[in-house]
Amino acid sequence: MNPEITLSVAFMTGILGSFHCLGMCSGINGGYFIYAAKRPVLPLLISFHGMRLAIYTLLGISGALIGQVLVQSGIFGKVQGLLMILAGVLIVLLGLNLIGVLKWKRPDTKPTVFVSTLTSNTPQLQTLTAGLLNGLVPCSLVFSIAVKAAATADPVDAGLLMLSFGAGTLPSMVIVTLLSASIGCRLQGGLTKITGVFVVLLGAWTLYEGLIFFDVMRGLSNW
Repeated sequence: MNPEITLSVAFMTGILGSFHCLGMCSGINGGYFIYAAKRPVLPLLISFHGMRLAIYTLLGISGALIGQVLVQSGIFGKVQGLLMILAGVLIVLLGLNLIGVLKWKRPDTKPTVFVSTLTSNTPQLQTLTAGLLNGLVPCSLVFSIAVKAAATADPVDAGLLMLSFGAGTLPSMVIVTLLSASIGCRLQGGLTKITGVFVVLLGAWTLYEGLIFFDVMRGLSNW
């Protein structure tokens, strides 16, 4: 197949699969941007989605270099599941912080030792971490494109294939980012605890999806 056509198909897969992406990724995306609503949204948006697309590209390059074994063995899928579980736990903790159950500082205030140890209290680094976790969210669409990328055996082609797919998911995912930041801003002040409840629910959903996905992948592999 013509390389340009292949990249176009990957891009359209991202576009048409956007609703699936919303179900899998909105927990991390929405939860983080509700939590960080007081920060300027554009720099965080660029960092978050830039890192997410960079991870997709890196997955494509790695798949082509290592071959299809790692992807198809289920090891990669279980690592994704574990990372999604971790992301869900972190989002729940951020929500509990907003509610007041935990006494961490917000990203726009002076750092504390505990928060710095957990996620980093530097907003930019915190956002890059969230984007990294979002890029590693287990997803059947990502899996299918990753297998196709690995099959090319060409790191450049594989990276471009995954980048094209990621670019296709941008419209829907950016909308989630902007809506979440807007909701977070509206729920600040006296409604901060309500904000925290939203974030905890999103984190719990992410945690649940990670557990389910890990259990499925554990049944599909011998490791």
